[in-house]
Amino acid sequence: MSVLIVSSTQAECAPVIKSMSDIKQLSPYLYSGLLQGSAVDVLIVGIGSVSTTFRLTQTLLQHNYTRVVSIGIAGSFDEDIKNCDIVQITHDCFADLGIDDNGVFRSLREAGLPCDDLDSELIVNPSPAITPYRQVRGITVQTTSGSEPRIADLKKRYNPQVETMENAAFFYVCLEMNIPFASFRAISNKVEPRNKENWQIAEAIANLSLTFLFA
Repeated sequence: MSVLIVSSTQAECAPVIKSMSDIKQLSPYLYSGLLQGSAVDVLIVGIGSVSTTFRLTQTLLQHNYTRVVSIGIAGSFDEDIKNCDIVQITHDCFADLGIDDNGVFRSLREAGLPCDDLDSELIVNPSPAITPYRQVRGITVQTTSGSEPRIADLKKRYNPQVETMENAAFFYVCLEMNIPFASFRAISNKVEPRNKENWQIAEAIANLSLTFLFA
């Protein structure tokens, strides 16, 4: 059995793929090879929770892995977390899954709707890997936050430290499939009114080459 490394885009997992040897492409989204002598597969799940859930579930049903590791970039709400820092997400939630009640957001649970485990409650990694990276609380959204009112509302509701578009789906699938997992993100930008001049995507991705050492 091997380790599965998950990224939303080709660019985010490029440093890891470049470090691998004996690479084979098993599908348009799945690569297999050796990393420091160990068997590793790399899965590109796409952006957002829908494609993440489908491709990750499909892959876990078709292959056996000892653990799954998610890597990628994220935005930070926390002023103490700087661009290009690597963090380990241990708590997450589907922050925008709910209803708009005349301008007031309500989670499925608050609205009295059936929600199973998909409410905006925290999804927690029950046994996070011990690594040198700071452990943080994340939120997962389907529309990235780029305006002051939305950012203020998310901070008030969840007190998050980072934002992604896939991580809660990754957590959810791994918990449902009962497989050990860990999640690492390099900070590419602050969560603030959209300003691409402040982004450091390439620099953040370059730092992701370190994460597999602690998978």
